[in-house]
Order: sequence, then C-alpha cells, then structure tokens
Amino acid sequence: MAPSYYLILQLEIYIYQPVMFFKKLWFCITITLISFNLFSQEIYKDTLNISLHGADSLFIQKNLALLAEKCNIDAAKAQIIQARLFQNPSITIDQNVYNSEYKTNGGRKWFDYTDKGETSVQIDKLFLLAGKRNKQIRLAELAADKEGHIYFDLVRTLKFSLHSCFFDIYFLNRILKVYNNEIVSVKKLIDVSEAQYSKEFISKKELLRLKANLFSLENEKLDYSTQLTGRMGDLNLLLHTSNVFYSPQADLKAYEKISPASFRIQSLIDTALVSRYDLKMAQADLSISKMNLDYQKALAVPDLTISGGWDRNGSFIHNYNYLGLQTALPLFNRNQGNIKSAKFLTENSRYKLESAEEQVKADVISSYAGAIETNSLYESFDKKFLDEMDMMSREMLKNYEKRNVSLVEFIDYYDAYKENTVGYYKLLFNRINSFENINYSVGKEIMR
Repeated sequence: MAPSYYLILQLEIYIYQPVMFFKKLWFCITITLISFNLFSQEIYKDTLNISLHGADSLFIQKNLALLAEKCNIDAAKAQIIQARLFQNPSITIDQNVYNSEYKTNGGRKWFDYTDKGETSVQIDKLFLLAGKRNKQIRLAELAADKEGHIYFDLVRTLKFSLHSCFFDIYFLNRILKVYNNEIVSVKKLIDVSEAQYSKEFISKKELLRLKANLFSLENEKLDYSTQLTGRMGDLNLLLHTSNVFYSPQADLKAYEKISPASFRIQSLIDTALVSRYDLKMAQADLSISKMNLDYQKALAVPDLTISGGWDRNGSFIHNYNYLGLQTALPLFNRNQGNIKSAKFLTENSRYKLESAEEQVKADVISSYAGAIETNSLYESFDKKFLDEMDMMSREMLKNYEKRNVSLVEFIDYYDAYKENTVGYYKLLFNRINSFENINYSVGKEIMR
C-alpha cells in the first residue's frame, strides 16, 4: 500500500491543567486532514515489486555514476594504445622563391626547381632512449588498472547504499502498515464513542482524548511517510528511474540463520586486505609512483634524433646527400627536480597505502563488533512476543468497547504495542544493515 500525506491546515493548542486542555482542544483545534494518494497516482507514475537481486541487476545496468566510470576505464585503455605508438618522422622541404641569377645562369625566375635552383629535403626521426617508451606504456597500463579499481570500489560503495535503501524502504512500509492499522482502529473507536457521547454514555474528556491520540498517530505517521519519500527518491536515483514507487520484496528467511559469530575476525581482515578495491587503488598509486620515478630517471638520458637529407645547390658540392645525428648535452638539466619530486611522491604513496591498510582493519573490526551486538539483541528477542501483543491489542480494543478497561489503560497498551512493533522492525533493519556493513567493510559479499 502506498502511503498518504496529510495536510494540517490549522492547529491552536492551549495547555492548562488536564481537564482544561481537553476543553480547549475541543473548541480551539480546527484540523482538516486531506488524505490523497500522492505516491501511486500523482507523484509516482508506476508501482513496481522488486527483489534485491533485481535491484542489483538494474543498478549495474543503469546507474549513471557507474556508466560514467566505465567511460573513464575506456579512456584509460585508449591511453595505452596511444603510449604504444611510435613517434612520427618529420620532413622538411626548402625551395628558393626567387632566383636573381636566372638571366646569367639560366633556370626559372620564380620557384626555380630546376637544376639551376635551390631545393633541399630533410627527414628527421626521434628515437626515445633508456626505455622511455616502455615506461610510458607501463604507466598507462597502471593508470588503466587503477581506473578499474575505482569502478569496482564505486560499485561496492553504491551497492551498500542500494541495499541499505532497499531494506529501509521495506521496513518503513511495514512500520506505516502498523500505523495504518492503529489509525483505522482508533477512527472506528471514535465513531462509536461519538455515538455514545451523544447519548451521554461517555464524557467529552474521554472523546477528546481519543481524538488527540488519533492526531498524534497521524503526525507520527507523517514523519515516517516523509522518510519513505526521501528513501524512494534515493532508490530511483541509484536505479536511474523516474517516479517509480518500488515495493521491495525482501527474503528475510535468508538472513535468519546468519550469525556473525561464526566468522573469525582475522579471517575477515585477511579477506578485506585482498578484496577491498580502495586498498587496491592505494597499491596502484604506489606502483604508479615507483614507475614514474623510473620514468623521470630515464628522462635524464637525452634522446637521439637521426636526420637524413639531400641538398641540390646549398652545400660545397652539387646534389649533397647527408646523414646527421642530434642529441642534447646533459650539462645543466638532468631532470634533477622531477626525480626528487617523484621520490617524495613515492614515499607519500607508501604512507597512504599503510594508512589505507589500517583503515581497512579498523572498518572490519568496527562493523564486526556492531553486527555481533545487534545480532545478540535480536537473538535474545522473543519472536512470539509481537504475535501475542497483536492478539492482545485486538482483545484490548474489544474490552475497551465493552468498558472493561479504562481509556488510560487502552491508550497505554496501544502505545506500547506500537512502540514495540516499530522497535522490532528497526531492530530487523539494523541487523540486516550490520551484515551489509560487514560485506562493505570486507569488500566481498560473504554474509548473504
């Protein structure tokens, strides 16, 4: 059932002593509650039942952040192709424009390309030395590997948000169902009480107390409805859909037999150290820094340019053919600054890697401790307790209608039933979310 919104038009409350409060509440509160089904009819175009597996599949296919990161991976792989390409040779052609001696020596006056004019052609090819090309290729490969780690770490982070959102919506719907049932019961009770009040069987104070209780229930329900609206927006964003009301179909039985105590903390830490992609990113950064240091050292070695050419009349002989070599003399600039900078960046990456490893261990320990504590509370809870309270609430309603219990006893019991039921659903959510938190901290779905 999609939840409803309630519009409060006017509320004025004067609080004095208890009796005066209900008199003022009767005369001074004007409340108009307009219930309209916003979710399924006006805001949301469609209602869709979805399983956790279905949400995961849709998430991988359509999430915009993941699709954008895939483009970064493809772009990084394209840089590997670029790094493997050899330098292009260059060609230089010189041609004299005006021949001032064409009248005496012959030839053409303008652009003399004959044997009497001057034409030269030179081809240059740069050769990278000290393994610069291979190091450039390796740097591009390491950068592409890092982009892959970034993608999978993004999957890990967003999937945790997706699962948390999925179960939050599921249990919010269950909580709203509790409020809907209570509100329906109280409304029916108010209708009966108004008939009894008209016959002077009950006091106005008792009737107003029921209406105040109804208002409190409606107001609390509105808070949960607002939470549901926000979480539904988050789920639509993660799945790249628009205005879809998702009804999660959670398989709670799959989580019944899971016990975090069956996992050894050291085993979880060891798994996290080889599975966490943010740690792999830090390892990739260190590898890139080391390779960059090697590359900067290689840049200190000058490259070699080989030239070959032909000159018709510009040299000491006619039709001069030549071969040349060119390289820089490393007298002043031997790339000292960049090499020193690369060394510091390598140390920086090494410290960051150590910090990332410590963070992984801390995350696993924290999530494991939270799961142990939450699961312990869940296992100590009597599963029959809510069924018994639900049955007792129906009996309490009947007894109140028959005036076998007082209004105070009735409201106190209904409040206790509501608080315990809502608390139980929150406990279920926290338990499942603690398992998901372990999966997130370990970097692998081991609790499912």
